[in-house]
Amino acid sequence: MGIRQDVFSLEQIYILQLEGQWSTKGDVWLSPSPFAKAHPFGYFGGGSPPKSIVDRVDYSNDTPTAVAKGPLSVTRYALAATGNQNFGYFGGGNSPQESKVDRVDYSNDTANTSPKGPLSLARYFLAATGNADFGYFGGGYSGSAASSVDRIDYSNDTADASPKGPLSATRYALAATGNQNFGYFGGGKTPSTVSIVDRIDYSNDTANTSPKGPLSVVRRSAGATGNASFGYFGGGYPGPFSTVDRIDYSNDTAIAVAKGPLSVGRRYLAASSSRANAILTENIVNYAAGTYGTPNTGYFGGGRDSSGPGTGSTVDRVDYSNDTATVSPKGSLSFSSRDLSATGNSSFGYFAGGYTPNPYSTVSRISYFNDTATASTKGSLSTTKLRTGATGNQSFGYFGGGQNPAVSPSDLSTVDRIDYSNDGAAASPKGPLSVARTALTATGNQDFGYFGGGEPSPVKSTVDRVDYSNDTATAVAKGPLSVASLRFGATGNASFGYFAGGFSPTISAVSRIDYSNDTATASPKGPLSAAKGYTAATGDSSFGYFAGGITPSLISTIDRIDYSNDTATASPKGPLNDTKGNMGAASARANGFTAIGPSVVSNADAVAGSFNPTTFGYFGGGTPGTFSTVDRIDYSNDTATAAAKGPLSFARRGLVATGNSNFGYFGGGYPAWPPDPISTVDRIDYSNDTPTAVAKGPLSASKGYRGATGNASFGYFGGGNPGPVSTVDRIDYSNDTATATAKGPLSVGRYALAATGNADFGYFGGGCPAVSTVSTVDRIDYSNDTATAAAKGPLSVGRKYLTATGNADFGYFGGYPAISTVDRIDYSNDTADASPKGNLTTSNWGISATGNTSFGYFGGGSPPVSTVDRIDYSNDTATATTKGPLSLARLVSAATSAAANALPQ
Repeated sequence: MGIRQDVFSLEQIYILQLEGQWSTKGDVWLSPSPFAKAHPFGYFGGGSPPKSIVDRVDYSNDTPTAVAKGPLSVTRYALAATGNQNFGYFGGGNSPQESKVDRVDYSNDTANTSPKGPLSLARYFLAATGNADFGYFGGGYSGSAASSVDRIDYSNDTADASPKGPLSATRYALAATGNQNFGYFGGGKTPSTVSIVDRIDYSNDTANTSPKGPLSVVRRSAGATGNASFGYFGGGYPGPFSTVDRIDYSNDTAIAVAKGPLSVGRRYLAASSSRANAILTENIVNYAAGTYGTPNTGYFGGGRDSSGPGTGSTVDRVDYSNDTATVSPKGSLSFSSRDLSATGNSSFGYFAGGYTPNPYSTVSRISYFNDTATASTKGSLSTTKLRTGATGNQSFGYFGGGQNPAVSPSDLSTVDRIDYSNDGAAASPKGPLSVARTALTATGNQDFGYFGGGEPSPVKSTVDRVDYSNDTATAVAKGPLSVASLRFGATGNASFGYFAGGFSPTISAVSRIDYSNDTATASPKGPLSAAKGYTAATGDSSFGYFAGGITPSLISTIDRIDYSNDTATASPKGPLNDTKGNMGAASARANGFTAIGPSVVSNADAVAGSFNPTTFGYFGGGTPGTFSTVDRIDYSNDTATAAAKGPLSFARRGLVATGNSNFGYFGGGYPAWPPDPISTVDRIDYSNDTPTAVAKGPLSASKGYRGATGNASFGYFGGGNPGPVSTVDRIDYSNDTATATAKGPLSVGRYALAATGNADFGYFGGGCPAVSTVSTVDRIDYSNDTATAAAKGPLSVGRKYLTATGNADFGYFGGYPAISTVDRIDYSNDTADASPKGNLTTSNWGISATGNTSFGYFGGGSPPVSTVDRIDYSNDTATATTKGPLSLARLVSAATSAAANALPQ
């Protein structure tokens, strides 16, 4: 299953008074919720005569009348809106002329919308679009037509919107849409009606917008939406038009192409799509026939175990549908820590802080859908700290309290917020707890987090409530726990939170908070099966699991609280695979998360009935002679021999490969001897990899020994022989039957080069411009791929017949006769020379490479070998480790994976 990029988009529906007309239709905006499968909703706000009403449409049942939800803060019409997967933002409008921005919280849409930081200018008949991080409101009317563009920062939406690079002309009654990189504002009135389309580059949004290919007709009062590849502008005035214009984002200088049309000509309309603006991505795992959703599991990570007073990085997984079995060890955290804490959303668990022996600020993210892999290191907490409490909702994780002994013995009241949509950044300090404390714990639902207990002496029973919709305020003290406690665990569901256990002395008490009556003292429930402290807890909507702890010795027991019978003593389950304590815990089904799919089905069964392409790498083609064989490496079992899968459409060598999360593309090469290159591109379907690969649109010329890399949307094939050439061909994955398009060239012609990259840039390194070798590294900017590639910091030595792979942060280039070293490019400092890192196990050439976020796999090479070396990115100065071989010896083959080059996971 591929990356589905879901979104919302508002366009103005009518021009009203400025045209001397008065429409009775409302301004509308349509948007999916963060749970696109389970709760698909669209929101329509405002309208004429001026209204504050917000209507919600259920996509899954769109025939009934829309349901009225929490209103806007003021009545208005001719407003605009955009948003991300968690919130919708309605800005501007008239009656009177407004700069106000209202935020709709999808998780609590019956409440009144929250006024947020205003636009810089009061205006109406404006347009809006954006991506996952920012919303852009442009144009409009404010006594005269405006060209200004305001940017809302979703992570700091109480601040005033920031003016950014203006449109190329003043105008109003325009429409807007875009993808994750660019926003397109089209049509409008200046005062004459125009067909102008302006493009905002989100990576350089202080610059003036760039005029691009116009619409096919002049129009205003149109609606606009789109997907990751195209934008559609439909209807409008004069006319009214039924024409729908399509902008091709990959060729946006051309005139928009008329598509459609609509069923009838109209104006003052709005448009929406579940795929515009690249806001929301769906998990890669394709659970059997769509019947499964959030994993039915809980994860317990880090802590200390029976090996001694040290700390661990182990992650244990509890299968809720088979909770009497011993838990399964899964991929470890990216660091070893004890006294850490954890929370997460429906896709990922975040484990942060702790110590071993020094305190950490590190955040380690586990993927529930690829839980055999080592967790990824993400952005840090605001400071080093341990013994925090953690909870959160679908959008954010909150880590509160704790202590930082490296700085001060005093306990902390700070609450750090991790923004899951930007989890590489450091956490943001938010409103503090009502009292500083450590050794506390936390749970909550999708609206509020509850932080309870802790010390210093006397031991606390205090419970603080964090309001996620107003998280800069100081947390509010609520009804206390039924017993004071510290070093204990907490979890819950949408209605209740359970705090259990404790240490010094050890207790078995369970306190239940009723979220609907949280000023009352928590109710005594349970107890646990034994008195214990240092336990960790998570669960689902029906049960809470309290694992490990000290009684006073370490234990492996898991106690399960049945929420439907919570006065009974908890039932021992599990156990853990070792005695453990001081862990963190997270789950996709705790804290009021919606369990998409039947809760009686285990995650193990779900994965067994589906396919997760990110756990595999594919090596295809090669020599001696020529092969069509494609070998599949299983990253979760990489000591085994690679499995032969469906072959290429014909045998060849000297080919290259790249791909996205759905497909791998193997292009060019030589099918016979003497050399006679081809332009053929074969596509492997990761979800059905036993058939023969399918030939797709060819490259622009027949070449071999190219380099190839790409992102989620496009693949770039550069250089090649005969030549050498500097040509770069781009494959559009959304239109892969077409011939590849030539883009901006490399800085120098060459062949036998290699390429890798991340979501934004591709790096082409080494190769032969003639007989000699070069160390040149060229960087392609995917957002401006018609320009000549920019030369960056070189490799440490000239190389040819090399290979490359990498993750979001670094690229690794290896291979060349008599050189076993691997050069690492740091993408954040790519003008510097590449750094030599740990060696491959042998000096080799003609290798191919791919990998995932944690490891790079270098396979084959000359003389023909089947060896596969694995580089550990977290320890890249060490010599690579030999893993399970390919099914046959080969060189000058090609490799790709759904998990390489920072593809969306």
